[in-house]
Amino acid sequence: MSDGVAFKRNIGLFLAVMIGIGAMMGPGIFALPGELAGMVGPLGILVYLVMGVVTIFTALNYSELGAAIPLAGGGYSMTARTLPRPISFLTGWFFWIGNTLACAMYALIFAVTIRAYFLPDVSVVLVVVLTTVVFTVVNLRGMSEAIKVITVMNLIELAILVGVAALGVADIEAPNLTPLAPHGYGEFVPSMALIYISYVGFELITVAAEEIIDPARTIPRAIFITLAIGVAIYVFVIWVMMGTVHHTELAKSDVPFIFVAERLFGAWGRWAAVFATIMASLSAFSVTLGASARILYALGRDGHFPRFFATLHKRYRTPHVALLICAGVVVVTGSSGIVKFVASVSDFGYLMGLGIVNYAVIALHQRMPNLRRPFKVAWYPWVPILGIISCWAFVPALELRSFALGGILTAVGSAIYLYRPVNRKEVANGFAQLARQIRRVFAKRKPAMRILIIGGGRQGQNIAQRLMAKDEYHLMFRSAEHQITFIEPDPQRCKVLEQTFNVPIFEGDGTKEDLFRQVGIENIDVAIAASGDDGKNVISGLQAKRLGVKRVIAIVQDPEYLKLLEEEGISAISAPWATAAMVENFLDRPGVADLFDIGTGVASLTEVVVPANAKVAGQRIRDIDVPHECVVAAVIRGKKFVVPRGDTVIEAGDEVVFVGPSTTIKTAADRFIAI
Repeated sequence: MSDGVAFKRNIGLFLAVMIGIGAMMGPGIFALPGELAGMVGPLGILVYLVMGVVTIFTALNYSELGAAIPLAGGGYSMTARTLPRPISFLTGWFFWIGNTLACAMYALIFAVTIRAYFLPDVSVVLVVVLTTVVFTVVNLRGMSEAIKVITVMNLIELAILVGVAALGVADIEAPNLTPLAPHGYGEFVPSMALIYISYVGFELITVAAEEIIDPARTIPRAIFITLAIGVAIYVFVIWVMMGTVHHTELAKSDVPFIFVAERLFGAWGRWAAVFATIMASLSAFSVTLGASARILYALGRDGHFPRFFATLHKRYRTPHVALLICAGVVVVTGSSGIVKFVASVSDFGYLMGLGIVNYAVIALHQRMPNLRRPFKVAWYPWVPILGIISCWAFVPALELRSFALGGILTAVGSAIYLYRPVNRKEVANGFAQLARQIRRVFAKRKPAMRILIIGGGRQGQNIAQRLMAKDEYHLMFRSAEHQITFIEPDPQRCKVLEQTFNVPIFEGDGTKEDLFRQVGIENIDVAIAASGDDGKNVISGLQAKRLGVKRVIAIVQDPEYLKLLEEEGISAISAPWATAAMVENFLDRPGVADLFDIGTGVASLTEVVVPANAKVAGQRIRDIDVPHECVVAAVIRGKKFVVPRGDTVIEAGDEVVFVGPSTTIKTAADRFIAI
């Protein structure tokens, strides 16, 4: 995280399902059956069923990726770990456009419904603005807060949908369902493309992966529960609608569900259907707004956009900057009133993005065969291939203007990506290291590091827990929450790591070059060899250094290894009891070493090496702002011990030893290494 604040894991299985249901069971089922009836007649029942079956391929692929790579951003974050950066950026771009414009469409449908049935003189723009403001505030307070509201709306919507359909079964007339395909089968595929947006939603569960409890188990289960509920309700409702009203009449209505409910049950049916339409619009609006913000957050977090996009609210721990930007775009596009235009572009974005995510499963197997995958896709690679086909095959079936505009937006997204010099260098040179260095130069705070821990035993787990600690003390002194990846050969221990940390885990021998390359060693900032075997730690450290990791730490018990490791530029730590604290200290404050604690933590003895261009170089100790609670205990200059006095001049290269309370000693040490 860019600002040292982490997401809060408070979403269980039920709330995760509500995310999917809230997005999937949108207003499409209330509006699209009319157009579907005009295209294919009663065959629309089969269209919804087949579309649900086809969607299973994408659901399977999302389940594997979401369980193995549980990171905020959903499909974008999955491709960011498996595909080249330009491709992952385009994936995020497609999803952000698809979600944001779908959100605008939902707001517009809600506004039009309010004007048509409640306030005929109200401004559509005003309703869109007020709706956006309300749900921006709800999402600001956290995804779980938003889902509580969404859950109520979902339950109301589903109760009305299922209730109207169940009561209408008795009014089904067989002649309305025959012939099954009055217009033939030529429009079958285009009609599937038309309703595709109705099946978008279950994948949004992975967007909140960093807020989901036990994502390895929860994400796959939530995806399939959502899809099963959605398909069952869709097919049942369409069957009743087609069976109770002739398709020629249904095709004439812009609000077919309301039309059917009123035909069956009169005024109360009409108002129940209107209320359900409102609940569906608002529920889908809230979910997609939150999803859009988290995708934009992920794009900022990974450097495609300025880093302030990846800022989390200090109190609510939600991406408030990205949320406000998305809300602004929703207001502008939703107020335009061009529903079909917005919907068609949204469809294009979803189809293109989902196709790339399906391919990411193939890339995952090829590049990271040892990555722990709690959920595995069967019949690989056929399921990912079918997932790709099931998405991209519908793109040509979209309206020409949406296909053309989608291509234009793809070009616009590419232009935005290539506008930044760092991204042009990435495309030309292949690249991530230079991008991180540039971001570090301009960042006010040190960015989160990508850390590889080789060895998932007690030592490796202690280091990970320290680096991922979210308590106030650690967040005060840490630059950011680091992104951890484990290598561990023991399958049982991998399961423990999986349940404890919810991070990528590679099962295998941490001394092997092949496994390092699967991890993506070129994207690792720091490698830490922390197994219980000195020999393996030495080999792992040397291997990581040889493969280009600039900062390597090896934990060893035998001091005989220290000289060998240091000659190779590897930082060696040999005090087992101080390992976790020293690793954290080394990562967050290079050049500073905590020697030991005094009085079980009452005070610490800390050493720093004064950099060549440090501000304190050439100054007397009395002129340096050293906190009153700590003192300079010693100055080591080369092989000479200098007794520190007020007029002692600090020189570059001096090893300065401080003693004092932990909180103030860090301030003093940081002043001596500031440049």
